[in-house]
Amino acid sequence: MTTSRVHEYLRDAPYPATRQSLVAYAREAGAPGDILRALARLPERRYTSPDVVTETIGMLM
Repeated sequence: MTTSRVHEYLRDAPYPATRQSLVAYAREAGAPGDILRALARLPERRYTSPDVVTETIGMLM
């Protein structure tokens, strides 16, 4: 999974966003399972941008 793939599905999401809202948004945008699983593993907090999301995903891997 690359940063650009995650950004592809979250770039227009309304921020700040919770983990739950990011998963829902990505699902609606047609994100594949690997991206949805990575988003579902995020710690529950408010994310301010796609960059913060991908940075957090990178720390979890």
